[in-house]
Amino acid sequence: MKQSESKYKDIKLISTKNLALRRLVYIFFIIIFLVTVPLIILYTQGYRYNFKRGKVQKTGIFIISSIPKKADIYLNNQLIKNKQTPARIEKLLPADYEIKLAKTGYHDWTKKLQISKNATTFAEDVILWKNIFPTQLSSYPIINWLVSSDQKKVAFITDARKIISFDFDNHNFYDLYQASDYTNPQILAWSNTNKKILVKSNNQYLIIDTERYYIKPLKINNDNYSIVKWDLNNDNIIYALNSAGIWKIDLFTMNKKLIFPKNISDFIINHDTIYYFYKDVVYKQKLNANINPEIIDGVKCSSCHFWDSDSNKLILFSPTLQELYIIDPELKNKTIKKEASNISWLNKNDFLFYNNWEIWIYSPDKKEPELITRIGAGITEALWHPIGRHIIFTSEDKIKIIELDNRELRNIIELYSGQNIHHLTIDDNGQNIYFSSMINQLEFISELNIK
Repeated sequence: MKQSESKYKDIKLISTKNLALRRLVYIFFIIIFLVTVPLIILYTQGYRYNFKRGKVQKTGIFIISSIPKKADIYLNNQLIKNKQTPARIEKLLPADYEIKLAKTGYHDWTKKLQISKNATTFAEDVILWKNIFPTQLSSYPIINWLVSSDQKKVAFITDARKIISFDFDNHNFYDLYQASDYTNPQILAWSNTNKKILVKSNNQYLIIDTERYYIKPLKINNDNYSIVKWDLNNDNIIYALNSAGIWKIDLFTMNKKLIFPKNISDFIINHDTIYYFYKDVVYKQKLNANINPEIIDGVKCSSCHFWDSDSNKLILFSPTLQELYIIDPELKNKTIKKEASNISWLNKNDFLFYNNWEIWIYSPDKKEPELITRIGAGITEALWHPIGRHIIFTSEDKIKIIELDNRELRNIIELYSGQNIHHLTIDDNGQNIYFSSMINQLEFISELNIK
């Protein structure tokens, strides 16, 4: 009789050793799951292991943009591939990073910026300055130069005593007047409309219309005036000071009227208020009012004169003594004194001033001026870029630009190196710098396109 086979013949009994191995594998995968899942969650939430610090840290984000766009981005000298400005770079471990932007035809921009955990660091609208050679516009030996307050044109006097204007927009030169009969002519000021200039030659004064330059200049009769200046709000009114006091002169009728019968050192008239300087004291007084003047502050400066501007601060300045006094008419005896060789205005109230070694910025919302930089090689000229985030200056016949970013060291970029650079000027949109320099023994007016 044939014996039937058991249906359990293929079932193998699991040994105690195999069972333990399976349990170990099961536990291993559970551990892997318990470890990796939190790590994946931490990774997706921006955490990374910092090998330098030996711990897991929350990462940060860097957002950067530039003018112009499409600049290459370097972090610690490593090119970030497939990314150009504007860009958002994520998952950066907290640290200080050296950032560099580079674009062909432009100067590199570098900065050391800190990336903090769970935070975003911004470097937005970084301006990259063009790296090109200036254009020579014309050759003029210049003895005097003055840019208009709107930074749209400049008037200058040549060594042949020809008065010329140059328009930054259309790049045209205009012959205004040949002052052959005048000695040592000097452009004193532009009018509030930036259409007329006031020119002095010894004790003679001329009013020249720079737009209707074909009109013969208006001559102001000499009456022993020590100071002549524009009305701050009307280019048909000037004020003249002599020993009798201040005279108001109507340029239409040429009628004049004594409006302030005091022998003083200098003055500013703003509507119906006069501020004047006399015997080391600054006074405030209403015109045509029989009241005693108000003392603002005492200032000991024998050669100081007011800087004529419609600002809420009074500026007394002596380029000879390199003394600058910032006076608040509302706060008596709070005058700020600094060393300065010249001033450059950004707007109605904010300005920079500089001396041979330092550049300062003053804003009315701050109690004291802010020191921007010290240059051991010496500063010749300085002016504010119209955007207000950079200062352009000359030092050792080099034109440089400094970025007003307080993070880390301020960037200073050399834009141009020449010979005998003077008359540093910038147009109203901040795209072109104008200056004079010597080229092959000739003095040229040049234009440097920087933006």
